[in-house]
Amino acid sequence: MKRKEFRELISVEKAREIINSLQVFPRQERLALKNAYGKILAEDIVTEINVPPFPRAIMDGYAVRAEDTYACSGTEPVELKLIGNLQAGSDVKFNVSAGEAVEIATGAPIPEGANAVVMVEYSSEGDGTVSIYSPVAVGENIMKAGSDIQKGERVIRAGRKLGTREIGVLASVGKKDVPVLKLQVGIISTGDELVRPGEKLTSGKIYDANSYTLYAGIHECGAFPLLYGIVEDNEAAMKKVLETAVSECSLILTSGSTSSGSGDVMYRLVDEIGETLAHGISVKPGKPVVIGIIQGVPIIGLPGNPTSALTIFNEFVAPLLRKTLGEDKALKKTENGVMGTRFRSEGRQQLLPVGLIRGRVYPADKGSGAITSLFGADGFIEIPSSTEFIEAGTPVEVTLFGEVEKPDLLIAGGFCPGLDLLEDLSGLRLRTLYTSSSGGFSAIAANTADIAGVNMPSRDPRGQDGILYNVPTIENMELSGIVLVKGYRREVGLLVRQDSPVSGLSDLPGKHLINRNRGSGIRALLDLKISEFVAGKGINKKEFTDSILGYASGAKSEVAVCEAVASGKAEVGVGIRNCTDKSGLQFVKFAEEDYDFLIKKEILETPEVRRFLEILNSTEFASKLPDGLHVYEMTGKIISFE
Repeated sequence: MKRKEFRELISVEKAREIINSLQVFPRQERLALKNAYGKILAEDIVTEINVPPFPRAIMDGYAVRAEDTYACSGTEPVELKLIGNLQAGSDVKFNVSAGEAVEIATGAPIPEGANAVVMVEYSSEGDGTVSIYSPVAVGENIMKAGSDIQKGERVIRAGRKLGTREIGVLASVGKKDVPVLKLQVGIISTGDELVRPGEKLTSGKIYDANSYTLYAGIHECGAFPLLYGIVEDNEAAMKKVLETAVSECSLILTSGSTSSGSGDVMYRLVDEIGETLAHGISVKPGKPVVIGIIQGVPIIGLPGNPTSALTIFNEFVAPLLRKTLGEDKALKKTENGVMGTRFRSEGRQQLLPVGLIRGRVYPADKGSGAITSLFGADGFIEIPSSTEFIEAGTPVEVTLFGEVEKPDLLIAGGFCPGLDLLEDLSGLRLRTLYTSSSGGFSAIAANTADIAGVNMPSRDPRGQDGILYNVPTIENMELSGIVLVKGYRREVGLLVRQDSPVSGLSDLPGKHLINRNRGSGIRALLDLKISEFVAGKGINKKEFTDSILGYASGAKSEVAVCEAVASGKAEVGVGIRNCTDKSGLQFVKFAEEDYDFLIKKEILETPEVRRFLEILNSTEFASKLPDGLHVYEMTGKIISFE
């Protein structure tokens, strides 16, 4: 057979351009969770439950009313009546009254009436009693419902590769199966000299390595490899397998038979039944590469040499697969960074989960029992027992949790659906910690977050209608080296069922309210608006708030507020308009608030923050904000604080 020379060799840049322009179309399918590892999520996952779904003990000990322990000490214990025992998974019901306690195991649900857990180390049992030797605060040793993952929270974004942490999070929110992108890639190894691993080698034969290295590489990229086995150097046999692969796959990879020798037929077949886009790349190793299209399906013929085939795969094909599936960054096993904040160790050898953001390392531990400690971490650092403190700026080596996607920005503060929109439009990976506005201010002060989303109101004559947002808090905390970027406005109001007679703040007395948690801007705003209302009516504020059942309550999220009202557990809640859309509730507006962004000045000019602010100021962002949120003339204005 006549020898055919290579066509004109193309440059690496041109090869990359051609391959990146190939139209590869993944399909969508649902996979059982146990089979979803390494695949790419096709849709956002929004949890339908709280994690944990109930308040639970995080220590073995005794569930008590905290106020019953305030007077005790190591020498003068308080004796409480022991009324029962609760194990993890138990559905036994107890109601703890004054002077009573329930023995409780780690993970068991907190009984009604109890608001703290005394560790077993600070107690001793008697005959039907327990003596408490150390006081506890309200909420101590308790993980609240939804403190790990909140109902309605987007826990994993579409396009995320599902690793061990993601699989764990999906299981924890009850997902049996998940929608994934199925990019089926066919693998064909060619050559009369090849045999399958495990078979006997005869003279002139070698084992087929390419099928398996390519299979692993495709799988690692999140695609679905499909092996077609070894095809001999026979044009008819090769054509038959190619036709089958074209009917079943979105992309075909072959190895071998791509050079210009008399026995190499792959490039001729592509010419015959499809279109050749390139034959030969000016690169070593890996020159003999064929790029083409057969019946609309891209085909890339790789060299037969295993090293060359894998080199070309890693350099050109893997980026195409990752780009098609939403993943386009190389992954490392370890990475060096510096501590972004001071950390105090526990005085023992420790593997500390950490997040890694632009080379700065932050502790990611949310506390005992929280699966998102792992999900929110990119890896861990090893701390020897001799190290008590790690100062900010200390170089550390992070052992990565396999193939990770490190976030671009760490954001703390109050929840807002506008953050999801900013993430989607910017293309940035945001790691969000919903800590309430006060937690956002604290995170910036402690240098453990890049940005804080804050909406904290204060009575101040400088503000519109006598209310100024966020600036007084910054001044009171004496924060420096930061800027406040004005964000957007949010409608705030009462959330009630459609048949509710509540039409304003004046109707709250006698009603059962589900309020937001202390430290949230919305709770503070409600308090200020009630102060305005009672002042105008000449009413005593304490008497007014005392007449509202549940005014002292504190739901961690607005989803929890909506759920309580929709289910009838409360008659009225407080929140932003957007959270009523999916719950069918009525919204009674009483104010508009500012939702702003507190940013460390040192990162203001980083590409990530500049992109964040660019989207905040864009017309697309303004047009796509959910109902009840809108930009205004101050959006994007930067206020500096020294």
